[in-house]
Amino acid sequence: MSDIDPNKAPMTREEQKLFQARQKQRAIIMAGLLMFMVVLFYLITIVKIGSGS
Repeated sequence: MSDIDPNKAPMTREEQKLFQARQKQRAIIMAGLLMFMVVLFYLITIVKIGSGS
């Protein structure tokens, strides 16, 4: 992790909005990947149970 630099100016309102937009986009992508993994594991389980293994 990076340390807080006391000499650096705080983010402007525009920078903060851009940062939050990127953060939201990453969160949406991660939620989508998680849902994909849940569905994939569910389907694999159903196929394995159905094949009698």
